[in-house]
Amino acid sequence: MNAPANRAPAGGKPLGGPVLDVPVLIAGGGPVGLSLATELARRGIACAVVETRESETEHPKATLVGARTMELFRRWGIAGAVEDAAIPPDHPYFIVFATELAKHELHRFRSASRAEMRGGADSHRFPEVDWSPYGKTQIGQQALEPILRSHLSGYEAAKTFYGWTLTEFTQDASGVEAVIEHRSGARRRVRSRVLVGCDGGRSVVRKALGVRFVGRGAMRDNVSFLFRCPDFIDVHGRGLANLYFTLHPDSFGVFTAIDGSDLWNYQYYFLDPSKSTRELDAADVLAKAVGKPFDFELLKVTHWKHYQSVANRWRVGNVFLAGDAAHLFVPTGGLGMNTGIGDAWDLAWKLDGYLTGWAGEHLLDSYETERKPIAIRNGLLSAMNSDRLDIVMAETDRAVLAPGPEGEAARTELRGKAEWVSRQFNSAGLHLGYRYSRSPICVADGTPEPPDDPTRVVQSSWPGCRAPHAWDGEGVSTLDYLGDQFTLVIAPDADEAPAEPLLSAARAAGLPISSARLRTGAAAALFERRYVLVRPDGHVAWRGDTVPARPDEVVEVVRGARPGLLPSVPAPVPDRVGSTV
Repeated sequence: MNAPANRAPAGGKPLGGPVLDVPVLIAGGGPVGLSLATELARRGIACAVVETRESETEHPKATLVGARTMELFRRWGIAGAVEDAAIPPDHPYFIVFATELAKHELHRFRSASRAEMRGGADSHRFPEVDWSPYGKTQIGQQALEPILRSHLSGYEAAKTFYGWTLTEFTQDASGVEAVIEHRSGARRRVRSRVLVGCDGGRSVVRKALGVRFVGRGAMRDNVSFLFRCPDFIDVHGRGLANLYFTLHPDSFGVFTAIDGSDLWNYQYYFLDPSKSTRELDAADVLAKAVGKPFDFELLKVTHWKHYQSVANRWRVGNVFLAGDAAHLFVPTGGLGMNTGIGDAWDLAWKLDGYLTGWAGEHLLDSYETERKPIAIRNGLLSAMNSDRLDIVMAETDRAVLAPGPEGEAARTELRGKAEWVSRQFNSAGLHLGYRYSRSPICVADGTPEPPDDPTRVVQSSWPGCRAPHAWDGEGVSTLDYLGDQFTLVIAPDADEAPAEPLLSAARAAGLPISSARLRTGAAAALFERRYVLVRPDGHVAWRGDTVPARPDEVVEVVRGARPGLLPSVPAPVPDRVGSTV
């Protein structure tokens, strides 16, 4: 990777075509790379995406788009398209627990449907309706990627190189020189100011930088069976659900609805490390999970592992890591892709500031400072969710399959454990409640940090938190006031004139900024202060009931020209073990 960029490795074709000059080169065109490119292109920042695959992935891979990611898609104008392709858009989100799917149902967990999220459902039953316009949106990556690719194609600032792979790069103080290679063997040189590795868990970029993963690493083996069965719902008789967990001693895993009708995936989990994952009969595994044999077309078998890993460095000079290149999670909780898209959202506006000249010298460093703790938090909580399931299965024996009183007694005990495990799917706090505690580009105000609870969201304008959502008029979320620039949110009864010095100081420093006035008292109560400065990624940078006497100092902090003050009070004791990092 460190060979000179203008010299072909032995056996390679000579470099051809003109040198591609672009401010940002993105290695990897999955959801994270496409999201980063979209966020940059929306700001007019030219970028190039290099992706080995010419077509979208055929495997669903990630299957959950969290509420925070949907809020970003709302900003882009594609949330409706994503929801329309989801499983299915207006069906309640169900998670079923059973011994064998067609035999003994143990527990059924339910979240709000899209219609209930929009229609003012009972917030006592579904508290998530108060926290975001969106709940859980289940869509396979094979259906999401075409939407993201199509949307990105509408921006002239973004160039896509599908079928090309980053093969080598060097960097110096001025930027990065890289070589990309097409599947045909054609090679081309690219010069950029910045390179971002969004190239997955086996990231070529990360390995070339010598960056290592830390954490538990590989936790256990799994095998996924992607299959087609148009009558699968009739086979098991449980109706349509999003996930079906089978707590079977011989076939422990989860079925995932991929399109809600024909396509399904079964993740087969291995608790015994001595058991081979290679010599498996798919028909036997699936028949045990369902409780009877059935006809299906096997499309793909994938061998993979659970991981809890985070890169020890996220930036080396002009090269950054994002998504699976920076962190690998257990899929329980659906945080992997969503955390990666959060990385892209955070990094994009900071690259914009760096490339257009308004960023201070510390702004790019704040990317790792802010996002790495979130990856650690999400990775630990995902692993803990998986551990709960593993503990339940390790304590479950074949008595749960038996008929009569013995089997019913065993299933009654297992039913209670399944209900306990299902509580982890009340996960709105995981997706919406993260915050950038002790961020050097947020102005702390010395107030206590709100609780970080995986199951619920305490909305707040505490600096570093996501700005609150409230319906501030018919179909209008407070999130709709926020865009790709800084936004000074003003309470309904606050005077706009005192805010002008802060707006002027920001404009003088080159920051893109606008103001927005809240309409209702309910929204104002959630924002907690009369003036709240929100960053381009929707997180609060500063707040106050009066504008600071030195607004230029606030601007210097939020643009990374000088470090912010750390909170003068200790962080809160977590409501649940592991909920605060």
